[in-house]
Amino acid sequence: MAANFILSSSEAALADRFPDHFVAHIDGNKAKTLRQFYDQISDALEFPHFGNNLDALNDALNDLQWLEDEKIVLYFTNTDQFISQERDPKKLASILAILEATVEDWKWMADDETDLADKKELSVVFEKSARIEQVMEQEGIAFETV
Repeated sequence: MAANFILSSSEAALADRFPDHFVAHIDGNKAKTLRQFYDQISDALEFPHFGNNLDALNDALNDLQWLEDEKIVLYFTNTDQFISQERDPKKLASILAILEATVEDWKWMADDETDLADKKELSVVFEKSARIEQVMEQEGIAFETV
């Protein structure tokens, strides 16, 4: 099974791998708390409405129909700071779990023959850092490095 997450050491590698994708950038320096992350992702993916909680995040990521682009990359930079100021360290793991399940759901939909117009290709790329790599390994999340 292919990994749902990619660790990238450069923006050039990202551009080479996803040349025709819409890139939604999330800056970990501006998303140190859940609230900041919700603001960042809502702006990056142009959420029409958003409830600022994990359930709303899951719902929005599994919709994305307001975006014209079919190929979307969530690109996280400064991952050593991403969700670093939350009191509960498991919040980062919860976000990663939602992202991983969402990528998997979109892959499954791509294999389904119905509603071709509503399909999206979602990829999640993290700028490589020791912290994000450690969390993924602790949570048993598969990733590939480019």
